[in-house]
This record gives sequence, structure tokens and C-alpha cells, in this order.
Amino acid sequence: MRLFIAAFAVVLIAACQSTPQQTTTVNRVLMAPNVANAPYTKVLIVAAVPRRETARNIEQGFSEQLKSANVEAHSFVRESSSTEPSDEAVAELVKETGVDGVIIVTASLSGTDITKHDEKVEVASETQGGNLFGYFRYNYKETATPSYSQYTLDVVLTSDFFDAESGARVYSLETSTKSGGSTYDIVMAEGKILAGRLKQDGLIR
Repeated sequence: MRLFIAAFAVVLIAACQSTPQQTTTVNRVLMAPNVANAPYTKVLIVAAVPRRETARNIEQGFSEQLKSANVEAHSFVRESSSTEPSDEAVAELVKETGVDGVIIVTASLSGTDITKHDEKVEVASETQGGNLFGYFRYNYKETATPSYSQYTLDVVLTSDFFDAESGARVYSLETSTKSGGSTYDIVMAEGKILAGRLKQDGLIR
């Protein structure tokens, strides 16, 4: 089996002191005209990204979503003795785990928006007493909100599905998430879309 793995850098930054807003869209879907071994029930997930920690997060999130769809999912980072994915390392793990499908995930950062919020000070007043002579005397209280930056990222993930028996790519899904949330939020949203589309298109039950 020959797998072509491209490594893309991905930068995932959590927003600070803001309410995360996130949208995930499907950009592109490609499917082979004949997928003889579908539906697949046991897959290996390989995140081909430079940072091992990022790869682990992607594989774990996608595994959780696929397991929710009754698919047995394996993670390359967790189960391979190799530190980086390669054709040989993936082929070896495919043989060890007995999976019938392999999903290779690549990621890229297509855009970043940064909104800076300056420090804001609000002053509230209240009367000092309840009698006539204290009514027109005030106490003043300042409430300061420190400055912060809000990050909104546009992350694109491509999930290529390979048949483990033939080595052929039978499915490809490209999705993008615009988010001001955390890495976990992005990964889970992308994984949920993948699991849903695989089921919709008959790749899994």
C-alpha cells in the first residue's frame, strides 16, 4: 500500500476572555465510483501534521466521533512505535490492527483575524447614607476590564480515506472551521462532520 503523506503546519490558538463563535463548512467531497469494501467498520486515523501533540489531539478527537458512529477507530500516535508517520510505519500498523480503512488527515491555517480590545474602566456611584444630609454625598467605585486580544482562526482539514486492502483512495473530504475557540472545539467539530458524511455517503454504517 502506498500512501502519500503531506505535512501542513497548523496553528490553533484559543481565544482569551471572549465567547467562542464557530462555524464548520464542507468545502469539497470526492468519492470513488465503486467502493467495493464499504461499509468500513475498523479504521486507522493518521494525522500528518508536524507537531506530535497536535496529531494526538486530532486523532483522539476523530476517534471519539467515529466511535460514536459505531466504528472501531485506532490512533497512529497512540499505537505506533514510530514517532512519525511514513508509508512503512502506517503499513505495519495496518497489519497489526487489522483495520479495513485508513484515514489520513492533513491541516492548514488559511487565515487569522486578531481583534484587540483596550482596557476599559467603568465608574459607578452610590449615595453614602439614607438620611437627608448624606443623600447628596457619593462613593465612587471603579471597575477595570484588562486589555485582551481575540483570535479567530480559519483552519482547513483534509481527510483522505484509503481502502486498506487495495491501498486506493476511495474518499476525500475537505472541511474548514472558522473559530475563536480552542483546539478541542475545532477538532471535535471537524470530526463530527467527517463521521456524519462518511455515514451519509455509505462508507460506514
